[in-house]
Amino acid sequence: MPFCTQPFNRIEIFEDGNVYNCCPQFVSYYSIGNIYQTPFDEIWNGEKAIELRRKILNNDYSLCDDICNRKVNNDINENGYNVFVEKYPEEISISTDNICNIRCRMCRDKQMHTEYNKDNVDEEIKKIWLPILKDARIVRFGCTGEPFASYKEIKLIQSAAQTYPNLKFHFHTNGILGTEEKLIELKVFNRIEKISISLHCASRETYNKIILDGNYDKVMSNIKLYSNMRKNNLIKEFRLIFVVFSENYKEMPDFVKLAKENNAKVEFWALRLNENTQIGQKFDDYSVINPKHKEHNQLIEILKQPIFQDRDVKLYPELIQLIN
Repeated sequence: MPFCTQPFNRIEIFEDGNVYNCCPQFVSYYSIGNIYQTPFDEIWNGEKAIELRRKILNNDYSLCDDICNRKVNNDINENGYNVFVEKYPEEISISTDNICNIRCRMCRDKQMHTEYNKDNVDEEIKKIWLPILKDARIVRFGCTGEPFASYKEIKLIQSAAQTYPNLKFHFHTNGILGTEEKLIELKVFNRIEKISISLHCASRETYNKIILDGNYDKVMSNIKLYSNMRKNNLIKEFRLIFVVFSENYKEMPDFVKLAKENNAKVEFWALRLNENTQIGQKFDDYSVINPKHKEHNQLIEILKQPIFQDRDVKLYPELIQLIN
């Protein structure tokens, strides 16, 4: 029977301090607490976390969204899991802020900037963030912003690398600032489990259309860097991510080929509604997965191509449903 292990070993923490056991949308924004309001001990085994675990153990996914794809079919012994989890999570995703150096049109129309009191940042990292990582195996940076553009996130990466020498890192980036020099400077070059680049296209022309303030040449240079790192087993996994919408979906097959040429896996995500962007305000015009969209049938024909059956290509549930 499919079983979800997420509530027992994983959390995601966002810039507002809210804690989730999975992608917020996958758990219908069911937050188990807020690190700026409650000590993490009381969150991790708090009433809301225990309630979610109890439901999962009873095969009750009523707190989860239907689009979730986290349940796994394997030989997991559900009896080995308990509503109370003594060890802190082993997988942690972090966004300390949503700062980014570019504007992906489906994500934001304005660059995000934040000024920090550096003394306050250091104190927050020491007292709040680092203790949460004490049992972590891997920590992911870049849930909502660009980790290499954020002073706060960079300071946390440095502190985590120094405090926990066995900790591995997963960076979700737009591919511009994560150079070899930066990774060496942060002392994480040989401690990377995964690198994911949100690229969303296979050509310079489309990149310049949907990624504002970007740098296509730098991204391609870093893709080559990560490709070589993957080839030489310096990273375990390299992924390229593509949010599907009307302005880029025709490049999906070429995107898979680009990934293959660079030792990368692929993830295709559906466009999410974000009413704070121009695309979000005209969502139906861009959401090509909508059956009412004028180009929807063209997307279906593309998805039927054998290239999307490759084991290194992952379609998120909304896209899988279109061809099942």
